[in-house]
Amino acid sequence: MDISEKRSVAADKFDAGSTNNTYKSEKTSINSTRKLGNNFVLALALKRILKSPAPTLDHIIRFLSSGSGHDKFWMITQYFTKIVVWLYAKRGYKSASERVRILSNLVSDYRIMIRLTGLVPMSQFIRYSEQFPAQTPMLQWLNRVMNLSLVCYYPLEHIYWLGTHRIIPLADNLVETSGYWSCRFWAVWVALQFVHLGEEYRVIKNRRKQIFTQGKSDAIKMQQQLDAIDAEKRSWNIQLLINACYFPLTLHWSTRGSKFPDVAVGVCGTVAALAQAYNVWKATA
Repeated sequence: MDISEKRSVAADKFDAGSTNNTYKSEKTSINSTRKLGNNFVLALALKRILKSPAPTLDHIIRFLSSGSGHDKFWMITQYFTKIVVWLYAKRGYKSASERVRILSNLVSDYRIMIRLTGLVPMSQFIRYSEQFPAQTPMLQWLNRVMNLSLVCYYPLEHIYWLGTHRIIPLADNLVETSGYWSCRFWAVWVALQFVHLGEEYRVIKNRRKQIFTQGKSDAIKMQQQLDAIDAEKRSWNIQLLINACYFPLTLHWSTRGSKFPDVAVGVCGTVAALAQAYNVWKATA
């Protein structure tokens, strides 16, 4: 190859390298432009999200800020983690299962602690139930007996919790007995709640019958009354579900040496918690 040919090849290589560098520079410029464009779009989207109303977030905050919503969130956590513990143990994840079990026990202990003030709202509810009697004498007397069972339940649970944590010096057998009897008084409440629900169902059924037998009436007003009764019936169904889930739990914790499996406790408790959370979610809408 002579000198002129070498110069020609060198020139071609220089042109190719220059073209390649120009292509890379243009590609980098395009990528930078795209990144700036994406960042600008993201900034606009974040600005719109942050400045626009967030009704769902507001609803969640109202739910968690309420006493019932706060408790139901932790109740779901307490019982659902029992199911997770069972699943992990079944698959051989012993370490993860033990960690989740610790969380479940901690949440359970926390929920008992925040019920130390339970008698305060309970006393207010007793006053309210006497000032505004139930629809039938049967319901009123049931309310009184159920309230009495809870008045017995709370102090016994407080004794159990305070004794378990050695805050007050109590014999172990007294602490254990207090725990069992607190659950037994809760079991009385749950059993009476079935009777209460039966009486409520009878009242709802009679009210519906009266609407259809009251003679001529405005169609719109009649429909409104029927809608109100349907809403009460839906609420009644949820309360029945909650009570049906609570019933085996109360029997389990009221019985020494109960063989009711912990995963079943988790399932019953989770269903009851979700149903109650649904009610609170609607109430805080």
